[in-house]
Amino acid sequence: MTFYLGILDGSGDVWGVRIPDFSGVHGGGATPEAAIVDAISVMHEVAAYLRESGEALPVPRALSEVLGEAESGEVPVVLPLAVASS
Repeated sequence: MTFYLGILDGSGDVWGVRIPDFSGVHGGGATPEAAIVDAISVMHEVAAYLRESGEALPVPRALSEVLGEAESGEVPVVLPLAVASS
């Protein structure tokens, strides 16, 4: 299992999580939990595509590096990625 960091932001019923190590990958939902679940799902889809294409998965960066990209009010979240060995 590999863990990536996402950045959660939102309020009310609009929430989003972006995953800095997976360029352009994000999830969204009506609650923070829904946004996190969606982000994990999208990350799994992108990881499967990368593996099928023979491309390497991004290397997870340290919390301090990812936090450097966060803005005021955004919260880091841990996102698991289980990848079957080939």
